Amino acid sequence: MKSCTSQTLLIALATVLWISGCMAEQVVVPLVGAVADRDQRTGSPMLKLTFQEASKEKLRNFGNNHVGQKVEFCLHGQVLFTPVLREPMLGGTAQISDPSWTGQTVLELAKQLSDNPTAEIEIRSLAEPK
Repeated sequence: MKSCTSQTLLIALATVLWISGCMAEQVVVPLVGAVADRDQRTGSPMLKLTFQEASKEKLRNFGNNHVGQKVEFCLHGQVLFTPVLREPMLGGTAQISDPSWTGQTVLELAKQLSDNPTAEIEIRSLAEPK
């Protein structure tokens, strides 16, 4: 009986470890502000996000691990946008653009995020774990 219990426990532990390895990496960071802007090079609409100072290290680590990968930015469980991370997120900020966005789209996103002064943004990697 003891052998069966130990084997069951080992199978359960192995399953949990396997599932956690398959889950996407994520980071949750408090948002300080969101503003609509324009890319200085292209003139395209862009959203600028600023996160709390204490989040810099988390963002830097996450960004370094996921450059070139698609990520989701979520607020209250709702996916807001899914950009490809083009460069690490240094300095506690992120600049996000999408070819389909209009100036109005970016203004609405900035307003939606600004209307949540204590918002925590969840950023999830959509890449397969290595």
